[in-house]
Amino acid sequence: MGFGIRAFKKVQDDESLKEKREYISHLVYGDNFYAALTYLKLVQKHGSEKVMLVSNNLITQDSIIGSWNCSLNTLRSEVAAQSLMTQKPQLEILPFGGSNVFYKDTKFHKFGGRAKPHELKEDEAFFLEPFFQIKLEGLFTDEQWNSLDETLASNSKIKYISSVEITKPSDLVEVTNYKLKTGELETLDCENLYWCESPKSFYSKVSAKDELSDEVAAFASGLEHRIGLTVYFEVDKKVYADKGTVFLPQSVTHEWGHFIADFNEYDELTQSQSFSCMMFVNEDEVNEEDLAKKIKLMKRVIERVFPEFGKGKYNERIQYDREVLINNTKDETFPNFKNESVRFIGIGAPISAENSSEFTYLARGINSILNL
Repeated sequence: MGFGIRAFKKVQDDESLKEKREYISHLVYGDNFYAALTYLKLVQKHGSEKVMLVSNNLITQDSIIGSWNCSLNTLRSEVAAQSLMTQKPQLEILPFGGSNVFYKDTKFHKFGGRAKPHELKEDEAFFLEPFFQIKLEGLFTDEQWNSLDETLASNSKIKYISSVEITKPSDLVEVTNYKLKTGELETLDCENLYWCESPKSFYSKVSAKDELSDEVAAFASGLEHRIGLTVYFEVDKKVYADKGTVFLPQSVTHEWGHFIADFNEYDELTQSQSFSCMMFVNEDEVNEEDLAKKIKLMKRVIERVFPEFGKGKYNERIQYDREVLINNTKDETFPNFKNESVRFIGIGAPISAENSSEFTYLARGINSILNL
């Protein structure tokens, strides 16, 4: 009897090493509220048995609200605001009405006056325009929002996607255009892929890039990312008498750029004021030590400009985002995407809209989800 225990164990080990495969018609990938909304929208269209949501971390109400709070307002175009209101009146978009100012020589100054700000670094000028307040919960129905945690907890796969393989379908029943490898000897096969992160991250994970269409490859590889570090503060004092966007120079002696802060007005009911403060980060500053120094500097500058900040107690939430802004979205390629089985959703998505150049960042992401 040559088939002993050792040989049997080897067969068992070999069995466990076999790659697991799962098929789904519509696969949604992403770690944000765009992914949650895409999943919910596709379930309404196709049924839950045909849709799968895959994310690195479990998406929850708290993670979504945290990401909204930990973001500067990027809806700063009246054209885009009017268009989104027409498409989705539940969003309740209103001009914020605050003033955009910069701090220099111990005073606040309006832009365009006699006083000149420190040099504005790349992409900082975008935040000179007044922003619109938007009730993002309006993207969800009340029922979707109230049951979101339960829905996503029971219908999400928490997986890291290590690579994406493009295939030619050979099965008429389980049509497979993409194989997503999870790094756990597991493959998620799908016919339609909805990528809710940057298209550039999709491009980087595709193992054989020559299998991509020229349009997808050119669009995705041509995108430009900005890295941002944002801190959301809730302070138990009135920190700033006004509301709006404030540019605080990181240094008065070096042209390091600004800390850009969006202040909400003081809430008399809770006797607190909240604001988000963001800085752009260079690729060579992304280690933990440098980021900690940056946050320390941010707090020192805020306290120097707003003394009440240092006297109060505050809660904070920190968000590091490698794709805080995505630029160079060439929408002229959009008509060619209609035949593609990958769909991009989010701030780097190609869109088809009149005056599409007005749709930047949040406005672009919302447009992409409304037209899914």
